[in-house]
Amino acid sequence: MNGDKGDSGMTAIPSVSLFRGVYNRVAKRLGVDPSYVSRVARGERKSASVEKALAEEVRIIRDHLNKHENSHGNHDGVYVSPSKKKKSNTVVRPDGLEVDV
Repeated sequence: MNGDKGDSGMTAIPSVSLFRGVYNRVAKRLGVDPSYVSRVARGERKSASVEKALAEEVRIIRDHLNKHENSHGNHDGVYVSPSKKKKSNTVVRPDGLEVDV
């Protein structure tokens, strides 16, 4: 069980944990069952309102990750000192991908 304990010095939320509960949050917001949201996400059912709510939830998570990345200069929850960053001609796209310019 020791593997379940987090690093007490780590303050960043792991990226994957932000996606936990997406279906439940969307289902609660729309008043539908989470399994229905899951089926819409897998393409087994169609619902414009569920698709829109899922897209909005993912956008919120992406914005949070981009804001965190920009404020801390990292990509994977590991802080990189500005003095340790390599100097290059790269930019970070809104989807978080670095590209050379």
